[in-house]
Amino acid sequence: MLRFVLQLIRANIKVHFNNLLSRKQLLKMTQRRLIRGIRRAYYEVPFYKKLYDEWGVDIDEIKTLDDLRKLPFITKDDVREQFPNGIVSRKHDIADCHYSATTGSTGRSLPFVFTKSTFAFYIATGIRMYTMIGYRPWHKVVYIKYTKINYPRIGPFLRTQHIPSTIPVEEQIAMLRNSGVDLLLGYASLVYEIAQKVTPEDLKTIRPKFIGINSELSTKYQRDFISQVFGCPVYDEYSTEETWMVASQCREGHYHLFIDNVWVEFLDKNGNPVKPGEDGEIVLTTTRSNAMPFIRYKIGDIGRYSDRACSCGLGYPVLESFEGRADDSFIMPSGKYVSSLKLLNTFTKYIKKYLHLMEEFKIIQKEKGFVVIQLVKGREYNDRHFQEVIDSLNAIFAEPVTIKVEFVDNIDMKNSIKRKAIESWVRNNEKEPLLTSAV
Repeated sequence: MLRFVLQLIRANIKVHFNNLLSRKQLLKMTQRRLIRGIRRAYYEVPFYKKLYDEWGVDIDEIKTLDDLRKLPFITKDDVREQFPNGIVSRKHDIADCHYSATTGSTGRSLPFVFTKSTFAFYIATGIRMYTMIGYRPWHKVVYIKYTKINYPRIGPFLRTQHIPSTIPVEEQIAMLRNSGVDLLLGYASLVYEIAQKVTPEDLKTIRPKFIGINSELSTKYQRDFISQVFGCPVYDEYSTEETWMVASQCREGHYHLFIDNVWVEFLDKNGNPVKPGEDGEIVLTTTRSNAMPFIRYKIGDIGRYSDRACSCGLGYPVLESFEGRADDSFIMPSGKYVSSLKLLNTFTKYIKKYLHLMEEFKIIQKEKGFVVIQLVKGREYNDRHFQEVIDSLNAIFAEPVTIKVEFVDNIDMKNSIKRKAIESWVRNNEKEPLLTSAV
């Protein structure tokens, strides 16, 4: 534990020092780390060695950021199929790594690992994101997430508290009343739901200094509403669990791309770079994940970048907008709605608990009282274990809803870049329109 704390301290010094660098210095540093990491992956990761040899890549010719175009893309399916022996570096023992898994918005399980030092750097990028908006180490952080993260605490510093994302909103509010929260972090739709349900009496003790929302698209209307209710600024971030922090907002409200953590390409349908202000598919390359590198990793999101500088003074490039997950909320027979994130988090919880329980899923609300789960079984599928998922869903619905499970060989993506794992065919005229952009 002491070693990890020291790694975390070093990582925090590093990421905050990077805030002082110019755009030119950041690009030079990123290029150096990126090229070194790609060459290391070629020699240490079986999947990349085989892939690049098949594509005829001369690894010694990869010298600049522009040379990334000579490398093939990889997808979540590639990572999933190669995990662990093909995609994890031979230099690292998985037993010594931090392990996790995610479903993302597609409903397919994606396992991944990274070293303890990489994990420390990732945590530091999160801390940096919050110090950019005013967080200090003595502030109390309360985060809403499906599972608890073992953040280290150093005496009175780095205090955190976990609130499960899958419990009813009334219980979340009750936990917040007793938390002494300074910085509240959570999924946009869940924090928005809390903001809709809190009472003036609740707000006498729930008084955050700032709020950070993450993991899904949010609208300006949602952020403004949350800010008005809690009387504090609300900031947004853009990240993935497997690569961690991609971008977040500064105090000026602009999204900055953290290229010291992950390099971001914006490409057209032919794989060519788009111009500033043009929509492009987002492709990521990690710069710090030596144990399991993601190189030209297609995540299925669309975004736009800008070549202008931000008045906040940071050298990181500006992300104009991004379009990612747009899952539907479910509307219950009583008229109340259940956030898609609560549903997605329930599946993620059991994917982490039973790694090979399910390969892929999609949950569809066809009527207010009727839900269908399309399920591709994992190689260790177990009826009893999956019943735990159904029981958890019934607890979230808290109303009579019929759940039917359909076992399928695969789930049709309908020719889209990124399909939804949570889909509702029910519409409510009072419900806010589905999210389609980040602005």
